[in-house]
Amino acid sequence: MAVVGAKLALLLIHILGVACDGYSSSQENYYGSDNHEHPKKWDSSFKSGLVIGYVFSSVSIFTIFLSYCVPWAHLNKRKRNKRTMKTPMMASLIERQEKKRTEANEQICKLGNGVQAWSFVVISNATANFSRANKIGLGRMGTMYKATLPDGRFFAVKRIVDFHQFEEQIVSELKTLGTLKHKNLLPLYGFCVESNTRLLVYKYASNGNLFDWIHSVKHRRITLPWPLRLKIAVGVARGLARIHHGCRGQVVHLNISSKCILLDWDFEPKLSNFGKAILRSMTSPSGVLKEDVHAFGVVLLDLITGMDCSRMNCSSNGILNEWIGHLLSNSHFHDAMDRFLIGRRFEDEIFQLLKVACNCLDCIPDRRPTMIQVYRDIKAITERCEVVGGSEIQTQPEIRYATSQDQKQDP
Repeated sequence: MAVVGAKLALLLIHILGVACDGYSSSQENYYGSDNHEHPKKWDSSFKSGLVIGYVFSSVSIFTIFLSYCVPWAHLNKRKRNKRTMKTPMMASLIERQEKKRTEANEQICKLGNGVQAWSFVVISNATANFSRANKIGLGRMGTMYKATLPDGRFFAVKRIVDFHQFEEQIVSELKTLGTLKHKNLLPLYGFCVESNTRLLVYKYASNGNLFDWIHSVKHRRITLPWPLRLKIAVGVARGLARIHHGCRGQVVHLNISSKCILLDWDFEPKLSNFGKAILRSMTSPSGVLKEDVHAFGVVLLDLITGMDCSRMNCSSNGILNEWIGHLLSNSHFHDAMDRFLIGRRFEDEIFQLLKVACNCLDCIPDRRPTMIQVYRDIKAITERCEVVGGSEIQTQPEIRYATSQDQKQDP
């Protein structure tokens, strides 16, 4: 608009100039060189109008310049100033992020002293370059692959997709699974930190996770018998009691669910997914431990009902406890039992385990038992029930091949 206005003003000036020259020339030719009164008056009047036109055009051009060009110049200056202000902030943020990544890498390598460092080439070859055929799971942190070494051993490899986002979780896994050794904790065998790659190597659990055995459609024809469910419950309780009350301090898992409970060839449960775990000193408040107790109570409900109770949270505890209390007081718990468990003559043990679950899910955290007490209560139930190994279910052809693979993985 400013350019158009300026061009129009200049065109007007040019026209007026041309008109003035032409008119003066014609006047001179017509009247001659003699001085006459009337031509002088007309010439003076015309020149006055011409001056006014010039002044008006100049003022118009200047006004257009002020109204259009100056605000844009001021706006551009403000934008440049804003970019100048942002630059130090962005530089500081990038510097802090780089420092954090460097510290995390150093901490990973330091924590990895007790865990074997693996070569990326070895892992890539063992997973057939992370082929889809070897993909066995997908989690929040990344993808799990089955790895086969040249000597026939099997491992599970977690490939962290966005390791910048999960550096703290990697450190947490190395602090817990890399140092704690227990039959009900998933062993962490190695790690890999090379350029833009973060990999964690675990024991391979051939029977997958508990969630799929209870809820997945493909496993519904292979029902977990009650004694095996009880074995899984007591194993998980034993593992949690170990990390909560170990001699080297307390570890709080904070992510307990049937999806993070893996099953080996003999259906011995292995706690995994320690990415959110925290280390707690003995003098710290015990309230955070009770979060694991509550989550374990939800897992017990999964085992008893066959339903996915993982969405149970503190806000639904009132309704949940009212429902469980109704079942316990009226002995109508058949309505909540997994239909595959009805009529198997384990009603008394199932009823006792439901009581344990109810205690774990108490609305008031301080009234929930410790995991040592929970473990003792479930262990007492197992003494009245013949807890079996995986042999009873391993006779089914669907998993016979998997169990033979699991026995070839120890390094």
